Amino acid sequence: MMVDALTLLLKQLNGHIAQADGSGAGAPAQALWGNVAQLDRQEIATELDNHIVLSLVNIEEERVLRNGQTFTSTGSDRGVYANRPLYLNLFLLFSANYRNYGTALKRLAQVLAFFQGKQKFTFANSPGAVSPAAALAEFSLSMDLMSLTFEQVNHLWGYLGARQTPFALYRGRLVAIDDQRVLEGGGRVRELDITSRSMTA
Repeated sequence: MMVDALTLLLKQLNGHIAQADGSGAGAPAQALWGNVAQLDRQEIATELDNHIVLSLVNIEEERVLRNGQTFTSTGSDRGVYANRPLYLNLFLLFSANYRNYGTALKRLAQVLAFFQGKQKFTFANSPGAVSPAAALAEFSLSMDLMSLTFEQVNHLWGYLGARQTPFALYRGRLVAIDDQRVLEGGGRVRELDITSRSMTA
């Protein structure tokens, strides 16, 4: 599901940039996913040079929505128990990795404008963004811009071990991960047999 979510974001972001630049549908992609922490490796640096780089820098569970197990009816006389889906917050770093600083700022502004215009992504409101099979899955991703202090920025780039570029950090909420693994099953409870016993002192 995470791969589908990030693929959807990148495809739509590249479409937005191409439209803003006045380029055609076949324009080269300006946004790619990659690990900015590995820009010191020549082969990766060459591939990601002069692009917007999308990196997943953290994953957080949305614990508010985690509460035990769920019971699902199979439509027959049986039901099954399964763990609730895992809801995740994805912390997504968009780095404008361009040699020309003016171009980097321009691309970063396009990223900000894109998510200002569209903050919630589903397969239903993103036609043609994913394969029909993936579109059957329940999916919703809302993008929130994170405001970092100077100290947090320093920690982030120090943790990544990379040179700082113009960037924006977003929290994508919520991606549902559901293995649909059945824990147990059984028949429905149709009646209760309550036997009362008289009690003597």
